[in-house]
Amino acid sequence: MEVSVGIKVAARGLEWDVTEVEQLGPQQRLRLACASGDLQGLEWDVLYPAEPVAILSTDPRPEDVGSLDDWRRYHTAWLLDQVPGPAASPGRVAIEAYQRVPLLRALDMVRPRLLLADGVGLGKTIQAGLIAAELIVRRRAHRILVACPPGPLLRQWEQEMRLRFGLRFTPIVDGASLREARRGLELGGNPFEATALCLTSMDFAKSDRVLTELERAAWDLVIIDEAHHCAGGAGPGEDSQRRLLAEVLARRSDGLLLLTATPHDGHDAHFASLIALLDPSLVDGSGRLIGSTYRRHVVRRLKSHIRDPHTGLPLFRERVVVPVRVDVSDAPAVQAFHRALSALVAPRLRRSRDRNGLADALAFVSLLKRSMSSIAACVATLRVVAERYAGGESGAARRERQRALRAYRRRVSRFGVLDAAEEAEIAALEAEEMAASLAGSGTASELQDLIRLGEAAETEDPKLAALVLEVRLIRLHHPGANILVYTEYADSQCAAVEALRSLEGTVLTISGADSEADRTRAAERCAEEDGIVLVSTDSLAEGLNLHQRCCHLIHLDLPYNPNRLEQRNGRIDRYGQQKDPEIRYLYLAGTFEERLLLQLIAKYEKARACLSFMPNTLAVTAEPGRLGEPLLRGLAEDLFSSMPRLVHSLDLAAEDGDGEAYRDLLREIDRAFQSFDHMAVRHGWMGSGPMPATSPEEQSSSVDLAAFVESVLPGGDRVPADWHAELDGLPGFDRASGTIRLTNDPSRIRDAEGRTLLYPGRSHPLTRRTIARIRAGQAGRVSAARGAVLSLLVTYDAEIGDHSGTLLRKVFGLLLTPDGAVDKPADILTLAGQAVPSGRLWHDRFAGWAPMALEAAGAQAAAVAARIAAAFSATWQERQDRAAATLDAWLTQRTNALCGAPVDPVGDLFDTVPRTDDWRCSRPPGQRLAAFAADISVPALQRREAADILARVTAVTARRAALPKPVVRRLGLLMLVPAA
Repeated sequence: MEVSVGIKVAARGLEWDVTEVEQLGPQQRLRLACASGDLQGLEWDVLYPAEPVAILSTDPRPEDVGSLDDWRRYHTAWLLDQVPGPAASPGRVAIEAYQRVPLLRALDMVRPRLLLADGVGLGKTIQAGLIAAELIVRRRAHRILVACPPGPLLRQWEQEMRLRFGLRFTPIVDGASLREARRGLELGGNPFEATALCLTSMDFAKSDRVLTELERAAWDLVIIDEAHHCAGGAGPGEDSQRRLLAEVLARRSDGLLLLTATPHDGHDAHFASLIALLDPSLVDGSGRLIGSTYRRHVVRRLKSHIRDPHTGLPLFRERVVVPVRVDVSDAPAVQAFHRALSALVAPRLRRSRDRNGLADALAFVSLLKRSMSSIAACVATLRVVAERYAGGESGAARRERQRALRAYRRRVSRFGVLDAAEEAEIAALEAEEMAASLAGSGTASELQDLIRLGEAAETEDPKLAALVLEVRLIRLHHPGANILVYTEYADSQCAAVEALRSLEGTVLTISGADSEADRTRAAERCAEEDGIVLVSTDSLAEGLNLHQRCCHLIHLDLPYNPNRLEQRNGRIDRYGQQKDPEIRYLYLAGTFEERLLLQLIAKYEKARACLSFMPNTLAVTAEPGRLGEPLLRGLAEDLFSSMPRLVHSLDLAAEDGDGEAYRDLLREIDRAFQSFDHMAVRHGWMGSGPMPATSPEEQSSSVDLAAFVESVLPGGDRVPADWHAELDGLPGFDRASGTIRLTNDPSRIRDAEGRTLLYPGRSHPLTRRTIARIRAGQAGRVSAARGAVLSLLVTYDAEIGDHSGTLLRKVFGLLLTPDGAVDKPADILTLAGQAVPSGRLWHDRFAGWAPMALEAAGAQAAAVAARIAAAFSATWQERQDRAAATLDAWLTQRTNALCGAPVDPVGDLFDTVPRTDDWRCSRPPGQRLAAFAADISVPALQRREAADILARVTAVTARRAALPKPVVRRLGLLMLVPAA
């Protein structure tokens, strides 16, 4: 017996309308609304078939004729609930053609598992939201988990899902929110199991106690943002904990979306580990990709690929890069400071040719980087070094510090950014390392002299003066422009803010040390006001979107990791930017910042047109084991070979650029970019194939969801009390009055009184509740309208579903006439034009011929449904066969890798076949693995691996089933009569 939304059933001695159906393994959860008696309107959940439910007659009755408005509403609700659906907006979002590609790819998969690896600023969050919303509408997803790094990304995800799609995710991101979610549950209850839409932090979820809870929960869809943090092959420690979290979530979810702008960090094993999360059958036992099948799971586009499908013009504004040369020839105090700094640093850098001195050299390179950012940042570090100069330490303490520094540098090299606490920790460790290196060398007085020179030079800092000048020049041409300034260091941030105080307008700051509320308010002000200069540190480079009112960015200093540089640029150079983004790089003329980093920028900007992920080509932030020794050694020899030509030579107008170290460095950069070009071609990332055509269901007329919802709610804005819980916290809903403020303009956020407005999408709980209520009712199933000839429009619903939810649902109509002719109109709503009196219309004009025509139309409706199902079945079967072939090939490959190639035993002259283990013989791979796992002579580790493979294959094959036949039900009748 097929139970579906909209039918009437008998249960517990009462008559109920079915408003929701959710598949829960062999059972279905039915939400029932009592249709009569004292309990009318009460909603109740039952499990079927565990609880007996009887279907009552579901065909529309001609005597239950209603208004034409009710008929339109009823059929609009069914049309909105089609799968695939009509061209109704998914929410407060304008969808570009390229953003539909991941959605169509996901819907074409048996299990939607994708790596969304678009470049920075192409809207991966929106694309993931579109997939989540569509799966909810199709009832293929009820439980969704989003995991992302801590910080502003958490807030961004919560806001994007709530404001754009009306999906309210519950954050469980720390101990307090976990306890709050646990409150009210029965003893031992799992907060993650009780939260349908959940948002969590990677670093919180990776802890053992939280991971245990996540292992006990199952999800229809898991979204992991910044998924490169979860790549395998990084060794023990923090990275492996995140990897373990990703593996648990991948196992416990049906659908999986991995989001990252940097899918490949130069190591094939890391990339393959991400693909293995999507589908282990795409990777062999040694962690290498198998063939090119994995490409179906990867969506990778760059801004250069994206063009308007109608005009062919680029969809993204062209980036304008402006290198700004900062001259310090007229700042003697600054020159004196850099000369003294070079005298201190140069001998330590020369020691980098000795592996034992490499850790010291890296700490002093960090000091030089700070001096290139601002004198204040360098002096602040020198003060810390001086404070710790006198303290002695043991060799064990120093080794432990160097171990911690190596771990931090590994993370910086790989991810490009640390949080505020980690940035402070690495700065303190580097200061201790420099203090230990200087201790005993008699440099205490030299260090104090250097600090005094720095304090005297702070007021003449050329970088800060150049920053102020650039802001003035921007404002000269663009009065009131908002400007974003980035720096690596909190000390430079403070110095920049102080220097900018002399300008008109507002100066705001965002750093990892700020509270979430302060960061959010600063970002909101930049999106709402003009004349703002926002100074941010790199700990906020991910998740900060300022493109709405900002197109100017100034880099006060240049990070050595190009991925971090692109994360910065992506704050304004992203989807939705209406002006050409202008990026300014400030660099000190005549220093290694100019000599090396400008070369890097030139290569970087040239390659950025093809790729948005870059290797850490300078490697000075990498761990010592990955450093190119000739590169760093040559750097020290060439830049610091003689005292007159050290970093202090800022007053030199030019310097010989033909040194061997520079040529080595540029060759290293060329090799890095060439390898990434090759990698992009090999993985199919460079092609910019045509955008998909609009799907047929999107070619129909769009539905005004706001008007539809308003027509259903009492008074147009009164929300039923049992809907309040789902709408709490969503824009436009006033809990106190129980009303909703609707708009049909997606650009309107607030009304004239400043109150938030709701623009409903298909997945919004208010829309879904409205559709369910209309579908479950009987009002509007039968009506009458003016027609060209006497005819009867009969509407039907054809549905195919399986354990994952509704696969296909189509609404269609058949137009019957007294002469027996049957026609299939393209749009049933267009026939519901002018209403006509319906009192005795059926008895007078239809009763004589319509009943027999309806009976005959049943066979034709079944034929139409069969044609619809056949077209769908071909595509569905192709997907099933493709998935089965991929799984079988992987199973064979893994079986042969564990058991060896199958060998059939050969008998002797008397046909005696030597005894051999079953798993060595030529048998189906599943049987061989089962025998292998049961053979106690096989090492336990290998038997466990075989058992895991069998369990994985069994779980997948258990989901395979034949496509069910379509269920056809009659929805409504529309009597069409011509004018007299």
